[in-house]
Amino acid sequence: MFLIVFMLFTMLGTGMAHALTLDQAVGTALKSNSELQALRYEEEVGKAQLQKARILLPANPIVGGTLSKKEKPSEVGAGKYTNYGVTLSQEFEVAGQRGIRVDIAHKNISRVVNQIRDRERLLIYEVREGFAKALSLKAKEELTKKVVNIQEELMNFTHIKYRAGSVSGLEVNLAEIELGKARRDLVSAEREVREALLSLQGAMGLKPDPGFSVEGTLSPDTYQLPEKRLLMERAAAVRPDLKASSREVEMSDRIVDLVGREAIPNVTFGGFQVRDEERYDRGVLMSVSIPLFDRKQAEKKGAETRARQARIRRSGLENRLDREIEDAYNNLVSSLNELTVFKKEIMGKSMETLNLLNFAFKEGKISFFEVRGAQRDTLEMQFAYLDTVLRAQTWVYAMERAAGGDI
Repeated sequence: MFLIVFMLFTMLGTGMAHALTLDQAVGTALKSNSELQALRYEEEVGKAQLQKARILLPANPIVGGTLSKKEKPSEVGAGKYTNYGVTLSQEFEVAGQRGIRVDIAHKNISRVVNQIRDRERLLIYEVREGFAKALSLKAKEELTKKVVNIQEELMNFTHIKYRAGSVSGLEVNLAEIELGKARRDLVSAEREVREALLSLQGAMGLKPDPGFSVEGTLSPDTYQLPEKRLLMERAAAVRPDLKASSREVEMSDRIVDLVGREAIPNVTFGGFQVRDEERYDRGVLMSVSIPLFDRKQAEKKGAETRARQARIRRSGLENRLDREIEDAYNNLVSSLNELTVFKKEIMGKSMETLNLLNFAFKEGKISFFEVRGAQRDTLEMQFAYLDTVLRAQTWVYAMERAAGGDI
């Protein structure tokens, strides 16, 4: 019996909704997002390139040989003898190319690491914004359920008053219409919540789960706004995309240096041994190419062009960084001010007025049309307040994302 109960409890438990906190959602995204996982392998590719750059002699030694038959001189007698020779050579770089390649590989790894961190930064705030949207839509759904309850209560009182002859049939019809609208809005709100949760699961790298849910609260009004100047200084110091862009500029400059060094011919040293009529001839070889036609002109021009492109991209990124902070800061200040007005001057008074009007309608002191208009205005304020909270929270995240992380 105990086993059966346990199995039933387990089966029911798997179908129950499991709500995630914001920190859990972010942690899951950093582990499960497929794009981020794929990008992290770029660091391994960079390490492999560094391993190759560290090879002392990039060119392999070359072994050669000769084999021939030769007629013996007539005075020696008829017949043939075999000649053979063996050569061994190795090419050496003489302009310090290896050190530059190693430096380029190190800078490339640093660039890739910062690109990974930048993708993590963007993913964190993509999840946070999606999480905030899901919480806001859940709050709207709960508010819509309250609206349905209010409209049901209003319709019931209207029917009672109609039977008592206190209201007209038109007012009854309007009450039923308002209830139908509220129920339609509830269906729409439930759909929007499902879509937001599905989108959030996609950003986190999870498969769709009907039991997935989120828990938490939005409280942007408690945010302590730092100085704009400090935000810009911090962003310039810690933004990983800016660091990655700087590494790309440095790497491009070193590639230009490498191309210039590669235009200097390498030297090949070797040795040989030749057997001729049972005599051995041994010696050394040295060769160097003459840069007559190919002096790396095209490679140098291409490298210099890429270096200029890297500088332009970094300059554009620096300008965009300042604009992002400026835009997010100004919008956040505006949203927080709007939120303050809502909380201090609108929300409390509107709800108090609604309760008084509902009571007055039940007591027969005001008409259906008066309470209907008051309800509509008050509920519109409630939904507008939720939109303002979400907007403020979104701009908090936008500013922190622009500044390079949590402040």
